[in-house]
Amino acid sequence: MKAFRTLLKLAARDLETLRRALADQVAKDANVVQRIEGHEQTLRNEQMLAQRDYESARAYGGYAVAAMAVRKALDAERVLIAQETERLRTLIAEAHTEVRKFERLIELEEQREKLKRAKREDAELDEFATLRTARMKS
Repeated sequence: MKAFRTLLKLAARDLETLRRALADQVAKDANVVQRIEGHEQTLRNEQMLAQRDYESARAYGGYAVAAMAVRKALDAERVLIAQETERLRTLIAEAHTEVRKFERLIELEEQREKLKRAKREDAELDEFATLRTARMKS
């Protein structure tokens, strides 16, 4: 019984570690989304500046190429985060199943112990009743 409780604690700890890792991935994704939005805003500002004068328009061509590379890198980072998030969700589901399995094993062990105790108490009561009946007859 004690072994099941220890295994349950380990499984629960692993589950909590995975949940924290998932929360970290979600935070990373939110950070990348925020960086993408900031990048898009900067790109819009640069486009507006390029429309105003000739020199800015000439410089914008090189900036746009670099900006596209940055955007592709951010999108690739987001894809990696999504893959890791999905992997962690799968691991969390498996770890949750493991925790439930140990909880169920503990419940079953407690039921067995309860039945043993009840059986022992019934046997003691039967023995007591038998002894009492024997004394009464004597």
